Amino acid sequence: MIQRLLAILFVLTALTGGATAHPHVWVEVHSELDYAPDGRLTGVRHHWKFDEAFSTYALQGLETTPDGKPSAKTLEELAQVNIESLHEFDFFTYAKRGKKDIKFLPPKDYSLTYDGTALTLHFTLPFADPPAKKGEMSLDVYDPTYFVAFQLADDDPVKLAGDGGSCALTLHRPDPAATGSTTTLSEGFFNALTSASQFGSQFANRVTVKCS
Repeated sequence: MIQRLLAILFVLTALTGGATAHPHVWVEVHSELDYAPDGRLTGVRHHWKFDEAFSTYALQGLETTPDGKPSAKTLEELAQVNIESLHEFDFFTYAKRGKKDIKFLPPKDYSLTYDGTALTLHFTLPFADPPAKKGEMSLDVYDPTYFVAFQLADDDPVKLAGDGGSCALTLHRPDPAATGSTTTLSEGFFNALTSASQFGSQFANRVTVKCS
């Protein structure tokens, strides 16, 4: 039961009764685009660092080591539960080549780490049909319901890994004005949003990749 509750909290699928405004959780994003030796983009490796308040809450009541840190077992089990739950929400990750969606396979190499303050979720999303290197593609990270605010890290948030040397990245961060406009919207408005909503797309963090 507690794992299910934490899963719901961790993937941001339910609103807490005392919440009064969106977003409720903040996530700092680092990502890597992994290119194979043949030049095809094989997948995306995410590192999502959750805010301190949410991390503390998520770990309450779980097994710890003598020094008070979450045990390896706790982190392993929590990572698995949350990865399984995130599947329903497409891992908040959307890739396109032109107007065509690029589909992902189930995640792999997932884990949780704790730095004494915050939890970071690490996982790889492989592409079902890796796109050819030459050309342009885009990758968006956002929550359609804006329960969680994803933010690209200030320092080198997206990297090219493997054989991606001839590619160039362009980062697009959400418009601060759009973020501020949510303060006038009611909690009822956000409660009515679903994962199919496009409301949160205006807060998307986007990376565009062009390869010659």
